[in-house]
Amino acid sequence: MRAFQSRITGPVLRRVAGPQNTLEMGMAFWSSRAVLAAVEFGVFTQLAAGPLSGQELMDALGWHPRTAGPVLDALVALGLLRRDRAGRYSNSRRGALLFFDRAKPSYLGGLMELSSRRLFNLWSRLPSFFSAPYRDPAACRSFLIGMTGISTGEAMLIAARFPWKRFRSFVDIGAAQGALAVSVALTHPHLTGASYDLAAVGPIFEEYVESFALSERLRFIPGDMHHGPLPTAHVICFGHVLHGYGETKRRELIAKAYDAVPIGGAVIVYDAMVDPAHPHNFASHQSSPNIMLETREGFDATTTQCTDWLRAAGFVGVTTRHLIGPTSMVFGYKPRRVPSEP
Repeated sequence: MRAFQSRITGPVLRRVAGPQNTLEMGMAFWSSRAVLAAVEFGVFTQLAAGPLSGQELMDALGWHPRTAGPVLDALVALGLLRRDRAGRYSNSRRGALLFFDRAKPSYLGGLMELSSRRLFNLWSRLPSFFSAPYRDPAACRSFLIGMTGISTGEAMLIAARFPWKRFRSFVDIGAAQGALAVSVALTHPHLTGASYDLAAVGPIFEEYVESFALSERLRFIPGDMHHGPLPTAHVICFGHVLHGYGETKRRELIAKAYDAVPIGGAVIVYDAMVDPAHPHNFASHQSSPNIMLETREGFDATTTQCTDWLRAAGFVGVTTRHLIGPTSMVFGYKPRRVPSEP
């Protein structure tokens, strides 16, 4: 892990053996589900006659506007659709024109429609053939280990790309098993850190930290970020936490972080975010429908939105960095001087 984060060997190792391709392989069901749904609803057939705006497609397909945009943009990122400057969508030259238009004799969508309605759900039951249903503690452990799988690659990049030398302590809010805390502590021996999460997470976090011999520098703080102030530290981190909430709750939590850091302290938000600077990043577009399926109010914000929220809370020097796949980090600093009222 240290070699991956080294300034000398890290860039080469991440390019040759980074986790990006592996993660894309494991998350390939995102792209599969988007394509299957598009075929089943007849997106490509609707566009065979010519370009349509997003609203025209929503009207024709009966799609809800909250999910239509992210899914259509994911199909653009996959190369199956195009979107022009006026915001109209059309079929691309790849496959869609020949194989996904129901009016053409070359239509292969029948298998796709069958897969969408029947086979996809059958394959989702595959793990049940390998193990018995697990009890709640095991389910909790499995979820946290899964979060470590999501976070390890980006945690290494955060440890390398954020100016940690300026600070002495950090708290990761909702740290799960502790991937970020461990990566940062291994890379920066001068730092002490903590995980702030629900009490049930504590033993799993402590076991993971102990496996890296970091128990003296990383501790667990039980609590609920929704109730009361956040723990104080020089840097407060929100990793894959804010996406599950609406804008009001996100602003509230960022404001709590502002209160919890000292003057000159910082907040880091790292999460799946749509980056306007990378419009063809498929993983970013496809992550948003995934969050909407899992949560009632959640959505993937844009990096621009997150930047605005940090500035509105009072943070300055707000910076955006793309990390890996759909994940970016946005960070800012608590100013040494509070701006005067106009």
